[in-house]
Amino acid sequence: MLRLITGKAGAGKTAAVMEEIRQAVQSKRGGRLLLVPEQYSHEAERELCRVAGDSLSLYGEVLSFTGLARRVSAQLGGGAESCLDKGGRLLCMTLALQGLAGRLQVYGEALRRPELQAMLLRAVDELKSACVDAEQLEAAAQRCGDELGKKLQDLALIRAAFDAAVAQGHADPADRLTVLAGQIAESSFGPESYVYVDGFLDFTAQERAVLRALLAKGVQLTVCLTLDSLHGEEEIFAPSRAAARQLLAAAEALGVETRIESREGDGKAPALRFFADRVFRY
Repeated sequence: MLRLITGKAGAGKTAAVMEEIRQAVQSKRGGRLLLVPEQYSHEAERELCRVAGDSLSLYGEVLSFTGLARRVSAQLGGGAESCLDKGGRLLCMTLALQGLAGRLQVYGEALRRPELQAMLLRAVDELKSACVDAEQLEAAAQRCGDELGKKLQDLALIRAAFDAAVAQGHADPADRLTVLAGQIAESSFGPESYVYVDGFLDFTAQERAVLRALLAKGVQLTVCLTLDSLHGEEEIFAPSRAAARQLLAAAEALGVETRIESREGDGKAPALRFFADRVFRY
């Protein structure tokens, strides 16, 4: 089942999730997982330990998406390949560009310009985060033509060559979530697993693929999103509103039951609440 808990900041979404986990811990019901952004994981774990008590480690845990990827990989295998660090990835980009010498129309100078190599590596990361592969770039290049088509054609070649260079006994950390999405089906997750997702404004294509895989496995998925309503119009909530609609569409496609809970409470001071409600109204 997919459950969306919506409401503005301070409405009590996080507190409600932590209270549910606390009750599960007290009842000694395991399989509770709280997924939060990487930078928030330590703070969230400390807060959940404070709320749920010392028994939390027996029945629940706090992870980021990358932490979940490491956990599932350790469970199913496939973690033997060492992940490249920043230097190793730059070296693989150099090897990819060397193999493409004479074939690049726009980025031919990249082999002699380290700053351009770093830029291309960031572009590859963004493409992987958006789940855009070389074949899709090639198709887009043929549709666009002109200069944009040439850039997309070069990026398609570079993406494929970079992946080939990385594949020589190593793993690219940018592929972790894509691998995770494919491994969920064979993992121990199931209808008895409860996954709570909190702290995200929206999700990358890789993260959405992981959440969709969890839904397909029958996991009881609860996602907290900060927004006024699914049909609201305030610009500040647009990313979260789009994320909610994407998750609902994925659940509908999978035939998964959905439930939406809207929280109207507001724990902020009146002056801060006034500011938050009006700062983006022009």
